[in-house]
Amino acid sequence: MPIAKLVPKYTDSNGWWETLPQASAPRILSGELRVQTAIIGGGICGVATANRLAELRPADEFCLIEAERIGNGASGRNAGFMLNLHSHGSPKRIDILRRNMKLWEAGLASLRRKVGAWQIQCDWSDDGRFYGAAGPDGEKHIDEIAETLDELGHDYSWFDHDAMRDRIGTGFYSRGLHTTGNALVNPAALMRGLARNLPRNVDVYENTPVLGFERESHGFRIRTAKGTVLADRLVLAAGAFLRQFGIGMGNFVPMGTYASLTAPLSDRTLAYLGTGQEFGLLGASAYGATIRLTRDKRLFVRNLFNFVPGAPLGAARVAHIAKLHRKAMAARWPALAKEPFEHSWGGVMAFTWNDGTIFGEYQPGLFAILTHDVSPMTRGEAAGGLLAEYMENLDSDLLSVQLSIPDATRLPPRPFLDVGIALKKAYLHHVAGREF
Repeated sequence: MPIAKLVPKYTDSNGWWETLPQASAPRILSGELRVQTAIIGGGICGVATANRLAELRPADEFCLIEAERIGNGASGRNAGFMLNLHSHGSPKRIDILRRNMKLWEAGLASLRRKVGAWQIQCDWSDDGRFYGAAGPDGEKHIDEIAETLDELGHDYSWFDHDAMRDRIGTGFYSRGLHTTGNALVNPAALMRGLARNLPRNVDVYENTPVLGFERESHGFRIRTAKGTVLADRLVLAAGAFLRQFGIGMGNFVPMGTYASLTAPLSDRTLAYLGTGQEFGLLGASAYGATIRLTRDKRLFVRNLFNFVPGAPLGAARVAHIAKLHRKAMAARWPALAKEPFEHSWGGVMAFTWNDGTIFGEYQPGLFAILTHDVSPMTRGEAAGGLLAEYMENLDSDLLSVQLSIPDATRLPPRPFLDVGIALKKAYLHHVAGREF
């Protein structure tokens, strides 16, 4: 019986969540519940799977169990880019990029449809994204990004140094590239809205960590601190915490990424940010900072990543990392050097060695799904719906694309893995130079 030794518990301040209206009290699982299918994990994969299963089986009962609040887990802690396409520099293989784009575009279209139909207030913006280059590494990669977009037939516009200064108010970047197709959102608001609009045959339980499960004659018995779920089928969609249930052990690397968010900027401060209009910028370099000016005029900064084989970093460590965010903000806008951050937080992503996936039936009636590294939100939205269709023996061209992705390969054991990650991180930081 898999027993979870670690459960998701964040002690920092997720700005996307904290700036929303206060959420209603969570429904915590207690007593015994009987359902046809239970889904563990209320991130984008779990919510998308639950939604599609409930559509396909309207007479069945489902439950979605989340250890945190939906919107305060990893899917509500990212930078809020709903990507249709992304690559730092030249992709290793253009055919793999094209394959992934089919999933990203399908996921983006699904999210756009749901946000519109359900009127989810998540500051959805279709204004696209910038890539910024500040030094030699960024210059090299931004040219490679342009070449990739040309090969894919995707439109973009160049912004020289002066045009970047006019648009976002900083001379930090030597060049910029703007392209469209993606969306920008408050990811915590998006996740709340998606969960709130799940079909009525899905019961949602939050602040309910799963302690373990075991197989019984009827299916599965799932244990939480105050309750038990009996389910015919079980879906594990716990993100980087999948390993706690014996899935993907040694097949993916949990990496922490970190962000900070200011209070709404005054009109006087906004004058330093070019047009003062909302934007999202990704570093052309793999180690470059991600910057956003949100619709409510907050400045968002994300950089730094590290290996987090255990629990997420606590608030004290995240506060220390926020000093690096301040340094990055001051390098771009010296006049904002003393602008305080209201919130700083981290989130955990899963990276695989071979762009491989965890998707499918791992034991009779036991299914698992993991979205990884690039474009996790749009990929997760697509993959969750496809897992539901896979469970119901439905076929489609898009499911064939998903099934063509190789399984995540085995990683080197620790401590060799730790050394390899540290060396790769040091190399990326070195070559990125001032992009950070």
